Amino acid sequence: MPEVFPNNQLWHRGGVRLNIKPHLEMTEEEKAHVATCKGIKKEHICKNPIFRCSKCGNYGCVQEVAEKCTDQGFKNDICLQCGATGTFIPVMEDELERFKAEWEKNDI
Repeated sequence: MPEVFPNNQLWHRGGVRLNIKPHLEMTEEEKAHVATCKGIKKEHICKNPIFRCSKCGNYGCVQEVAEKCTDQGFKNDICLQCGATGTFIPVMEDELERFKAEWEKNDI
């Protein structure tokens, strides 16, 4: 492995959150029952966990880049609907249909 010199600042260019996936404190039971994304990502089903925004109600999966999944709702920790940061909450399988209905009812 090459040596990294202490004055090398190139790793700062993307900010502290570059390529860091959000870490969630969830129990094993919650992890087993979290809703999974059915969107298409690179010609296959995404299967990432689905989150909702606590500010605007937007829901979808979290990706590192925009437009990576057809059902994407967040880019890193930013809501793609309202731009709020760090407002995503995991959606459980039994809650998903209710959030979808609310979103469609509000016609957002």
